[in-house]
Amino acid sequence: MIRYTLRRVAFFFPVLLAASALTFFAIALLPGDPALAFVGEQAEQEQIDHFHRTHGLDRPILERYVDWLAGMVRLDPGRGYLGGATIGDELRTRFPVTAMIMVFIFGFTVFFGTAFGIVAAAMQNRWPDYCLRFFSVLGQAIPDFYLLTLLLLIPAILWRYSPPFGYVPFWEDPLRALQQVVPPTLLISIGGTATLLRVTRAAMLEVLRQDYIRTARARGVGQFPILLRHAAPNAALPVMTLAGALMGGLLGGTVILENITSLPGLGQYTFNAVVQQDLNVVMAMTMYAAFLVLTTNLIVDLLYAAVDPRIRYR
Repeated sequence: MIRYTLRRVAFFFPVLLAASALTFFAIALLPGDPALAFVGEQAEQEQIDHFHRTHGLDRPILERYVDWLAGMVRLDPGRGYLGGATIGDELRTRFPVTAMIMVFIFGFTVFFGTAFGIVAAAMQNRWPDYCLRFFSVLGQAIPDFYLLTLLLLIPAILWRYSPPFGYVPFWEDPLRALQQVVPPTLLISIGGTATLLRVTRAAMLEVLRQDYIRTARARGVGQFPILLRHAAPNAALPVMTLAGALMGGLLGGTVILENITSLPGLGQYTFNAVVQQDLNVVMAMTMYAAFLVLTTNLIVDLLYAAVDPRIRYR
């Protein structure tokens, strides 16, 4: 287990370095001059040159990459083209908002997806199974932004009620914070829940057909212990794989959610940077997303070995 962990951690940093190089050079070599988006296409050459000097765009690209990478390691990616607070300060301010959103979305997705999947497998070809399968197809078909828009429109039209959007820190007013976060995160987790439900159901059905499950039933073991003690752990690997992959999709969900519900998180910050063509912020947010995805994959790989001791690097 220790050797497996060390090898997986050793792969983490070269992949992250490759992601940083791909992110920087892909964005830095985009056609066009970012200065023109901020000082205007009719600006004097002196203004354009001043913008280049201010943001280091007049230096060789390799030198810029090394300085940018060093800043990322120090958690100080510099400033955006629009000035104001540094990117690091914005990250520290906005990260708690996004972290709270992602914890709720991921928690709802994993809890309801696995629970409903186990129920559907245990009640195969009966009405609970049919209802949950219908929900899974419907949940995968409806876009997230449509559900969040309905969250705004339906209460306003039917009951003249507007949900308490905005942001209040959880430690200042826990009840209001939950009212702001729980409804939209519950809605936006429907798509992931539907996908995880289908995978959990398929994995559970495959395990429930194994000989050792039939042997346990023949020995008089109850349905509940069979599902949770014998079947669920052996069906966990594909479920864990999908749960880790869904973490990357949560980043896109936070962008939609934060902009619709006016939550000042990293998703809103990234969206504004893309609209304003603030490439420094876009690069930093892309690396934040890459780090999160790679960290999630590393955790999932380590959990593989914890759940199934047969998984080892040879």
